Amino acid sequence: MLDAGTIGLIALGLVVGAVSAVTPFLPVEAYVIGLAVAESPPVAVAGAVAAAIGQTVGKVVLFTAARGAATSRWSQKLRDRGAKEAAEIAAAEEAGEAPPGGPVKRALRPVGRWLKRVNAVGIRLLSGRSGPGVVLLSGSVGIPPLLAIAFYAGTSKMSLRAFVVTCLAGRTIRFVVLALVPDLF
Repeated sequence: MLDAGTIGLIALGLVVGAVSAVTPFLPVEAYVIGLAVAESPPVAVAGAVAAAIGQTVGKVVLFTAARGAATSRWSQKLRDRGAKEAAEIAAAEEAGEAPPGGPVKRALRPVGRWLKRVNAVGIRLLSGRSGPGVVLLSGSVGIPPLLAIAFYAGTSKMSLRAFVVTCLAGRTIRFVVLALVPDLF
Protein backbone atom coordinates (compact mmCIF):
# COMPACT_ATOMS: atom_id res chain seq x y z
CA MET A 1 0.00 0.00 0.00
CA LEU A 2 1.24 3.46 -0.86
CA ASP A 3 1.72 5.94 1.96
CA ALA A 4 0.78 9.62 1.74
CA GLY A 5 4.38 10.71 1.13
CA THR A 6 4.74 8.42 -1.88
CA ILE A 7 1.42 9.55 -3.30
CA GLY A 8 2.54 13.15 -2.81
CA LEU A 9 5.81 12.52 -4.69
CA ILE A 10 3.93 10.93 -7.58
CA ALA A 11 1.40 13.78 -7.68
CA LEU A 12 4.23 16.29 -7.56
CA GLY A 13 5.72 14.54 -10.61
CA LEU A 14 2.47 15.21 -12.44
CA VAL A 15 2.52 18.89 -11.48
CA VAL A 16 6.22 19.40 -12.21
CA GLY A 17 5.74 17.68 -15.57
CA ALA A 18 2.81 19.90 -16.53
CA VAL A 19 4.49 23.14 -15.46
CA SER A 20 7.81 22.26 -17.08
CA ALA A 21 6.01 21.44 -20.34
CA VAL A 22 5.17 25.09 -20.89
CA THR A 23 8.20 26.77 -19.34
CA PRO A 24 11.91 26.10 -19.78
CA PHE A 25 12.67 27.24 -16.22
CA LEU A 26 11.69 24.03 -14.46
CA PRO A 27 13.43 20.98 -15.94
CA VAL A 28 11.37 17.90 -15.17
CA GLU A 29 14.41 15.70 -15.79
CA ALA A 30 16.01 17.07 -12.62
CA TYR A 31 12.93 16.06 -10.63
CA VAL A 32 12.90 12.55 -12.10
CA ILE A 33 16.63 12.04 -11.46
CA GLY A 34 16.27 13.37 -7.91
CA LEU A 35 13.39 11.01 -7.32
CA ALA A 36 15.42 8.12 -8.73
CA VAL A 37 18.33 8.86 -6.41
CA ALA A 38 16.21 9.36 -3.28
CA GLU A 39 13.49 6.74 -3.68
CA SER A 40 13.07 3.07 -4.57
CA PRO A 41 12.84 2.10 -8.26
CA PRO A 42 9.06 1.49 -8.20
CA VAL A 43 8.41 4.94 -6.70
CA ALA A 44 10.85 6.55 -9.14
CA VAL A 45 9.20 4.85 -12.12
CA ALA A 46 5.72 5.84 -10.90
CA GLY A 47 6.91 9.43 -10.51
CA ALA A 48 8.48 9.28 -13.98
CA VAL A 49 5.23 8.06 -15.55
CA ALA A 50 3.31 10.79 -13.69
CA ALA A 51 5.81 13.37 -14.99
CA ALA A 52 5.32 12.01 -18.53
CA ILE A 53 1.55 12.38 -18.17
CA GLY A 54 1.97 15.92 -16.85
CA GLN A 55 4.34 16.79 -19.69
CA THR A 56 1.87 15.44 -22.24
CA VAL A 57 -0.96 17.49 -20.75
CA GLY A 58 1.19 20.63 -20.93
CA LYS A 59 2.28 19.93 -24.51
CA VAL A 60 -1.35 19.36 -25.50
CA VAL A 61 -2.09 22.86 -24.19
CA LEU A 62 0.65 24.21 -26.49
CA PHE A 63 -0.58 22.06 -29.39
CA THR A 64 -4.17 23.30 -29.08
CA ALA A 65 -3.04 26.91 -28.59
CA ALA A 66 -1.04 26.72 -31.81
CA ARG A 67 -3.94 25.06 -33.62
CA GLY A 68 -6.30 27.81 -32.47
CA ALA A 69 -3.86 30.56 -33.36
CA ALA A 70 -3.31 29.11 -36.82
CA THR A 71 -7.00 29.49 -37.62
CA SER A 72 -7.62 32.83 -35.90
CA ARG A 73 -8.57 36.06 -37.69
CA TRP A 74 -5.50 37.74 -36.23
CA SER A 75 -3.12 35.25 -37.84
CA GLN A 76 -5.06 35.50 -41.11
CA LYS A 77 -4.47 39.28 -41.04
CA LEU A 78 -0.75 38.65 -40.49
CA ARG A 79 -0.65 36.24 -43.44
CA ASP A 80 -2.52 38.73 -45.62
CA ARG A 81 -0.14 41.53 -44.62
CA GLY A 82 2.87 39.32 -45.35
CA ALA A 83 1.47 38.40 -48.76
CA LYS A 84 0.88 42.08 -49.54
CA GLU A 85 4.43 43.01 -48.52
CA ALA A 86 5.83 40.14 -50.58
CA ALA A 87 3.87 41.35 -53.63
CA GLU A 88 5.18 44.90 -53.13
CA ILE A 89 8.76 43.64 -52.87
CA ALA A 90 8.36 41.48 -56.00
CA ALA A 91 6.86 44.41 -57.93
CA ALA A 92 9.70 46.72 -56.87
CA GLU A 93 12.34 44.17 -57.83
CA GLU A 94 10.65 43.59 -61.20
CA ALA A 95 10.62 47.33 -61.87
CA GLY A 96 14.31 47.56 -60.93
CA GLU A 97 13.55 49.72 -57.90
CA ALA A 98 14.75 49.36 -54.35
CA PRO A 99 12.35 47.24 -52.29
CA PRO A 100 10.18 49.14 -49.81
CA GLY A 101 11.41 49.55 -46.25
CA GLY A 102 14.54 50.88 -44.67
CA PRO A 103 18.01 49.32 -44.68
CA VAL A 104 17.38 47.25 -41.56
CA LYS A 105 14.19 45.78 -42.97
CA ARG A 106 15.94 45.00 -46.26
CA ALA A 107 18.85 43.39 -44.39
CA LEU A 108 16.51 41.15 -42.38
CA ARG A 109 14.54 39.88 -45.39
CA PRO A 110 16.86 36.91 -46.05
CA VAL A 111 16.42 35.83 -42.42
CA GLY A 112 12.66 36.08 -42.79
CA ARG A 113 12.73 34.02 -45.99
CA TRP A 114 14.91 31.40 -44.28
CA LEU A 115 12.52 31.20 -41.30
CA LYS A 116 9.57 30.77 -43.65
CA ARG A 117 11.34 27.86 -45.35
CA VAL A 118 12.18 26.26 -41.99
CA ASN A 119 8.57 26.65 -40.84
CA ALA A 120 7.25 25.17 -44.07
CA VAL A 121 9.57 22.16 -43.81
CA GLY A 122 8.63 21.59 -40.15
CA ILE A 123 4.91 21.76 -40.82
CA ARG A 124 5.19 19.57 -43.92
CA LEU A 125 7.25 16.99 -42.00
CA LEU A 126 4.76 16.82 -39.13
CA SER A 127 1.76 16.74 -41.49
CA GLY A 128 3.01 13.63 -43.26
CA ARG A 129 3.42 10.01 -42.30
CA SER A 130 6.65 10.76 -40.46
CA GLY A 131 4.96 13.24 -38.10
CA PRO A 132 4.28 10.80 -35.24
CA GLY A 133 7.84 9.47 -35.53
CA VAL A 134 9.23 12.98 -35.19
CA VAL A 135 7.11 13.57 -32.07
CA LEU A 136 8.19 10.21 -30.62
CA LEU A 137 11.85 10.98 -31.31
CA SER A 138 11.53 14.46 -29.86
CA GLY A 139 9.68 13.18 -26.79
CA SER A 140 12.17 10.44 -26.04
CA VAL A 141 15.48 12.01 -27.06
CA GLY A 142 14.75 15.72 -26.90
CA ILE A 143 15.95 16.46 -30.43
CA PRO A 144 14.30 18.42 -31.93
CA PRO A 145 13.03 20.16 -28.80
CA LEU A 146 9.53 19.02 -27.90
CA LEU A 147 8.51 22.57 -26.97
CA ALA A 148 8.94 23.64 -30.62
CA ILE A 149 7.52 20.39 -31.97
CA ALA A 150 4.31 20.87 -29.98
CA PHE A 151 3.74 24.23 -31.70
CA TYR A 152 4.64 22.91 -35.14
CA ALA A 153 2.39 19.87 -34.68
CA GLY A 154 -0.47 22.15 -33.68
CA THR A 155 -0.20 24.05 -36.94
CA SER A 156 0.21 20.88 -39.01
CA LYS A 157 -2.36 18.33 -40.13
CA MET A 158 -1.37 15.91 -37.36
CA SER A 159 -4.32 14.69 -35.33
CA LEU A 160 -4.50 15.44 -31.64
CA ARG A 161 -4.76 11.71 -30.93
CA ALA A 162 -1.53 10.92 -32.80
CA PHE A 163 0.22 13.75 -30.99
CA VAL A 164 -0.97 12.63 -27.54
CA VAL A 165 -0.07 8.98 -28.07
CA THR A 166 3.41 9.63 -29.46
CA CYS A 167 4.19 12.45 -27.02
CA LEU A 168 3.17 10.32 -24.04
CA ALA A 169 5.11 7.31 -25.33
CA GLY A 170 8.24 9.38 -25.95
CA ARG A 171 8.11 11.17 -22.61
CA THR A 172 7.43 7.90 -20.75
CA ILE A 173 10.44 6.25 -22.39
CA ARG A 174 12.67 9.21 -21.57
CA PHE A 175 11.62 9.58 -17.93
CA VAL A 176 11.51 5.88 -17.09
CA VAL A 177 15.04 5.48 -18.44
CA LEU A 178 16.14 8.43 -16.29
CA ALA A 179 14.36 6.92 -13.28
CA LEU A 180 16.17 3.59 -13.74
CA VAL A 181 19.65 4.94 -14.52
CA PRO A 182 20.82 5.14 -10.87
CA ASP A 183 20.00 1.45 -10.39
CA LEU A 184 22.15 0.53 -13.39
CA PHE A 185 25.29 1.76 -11.64
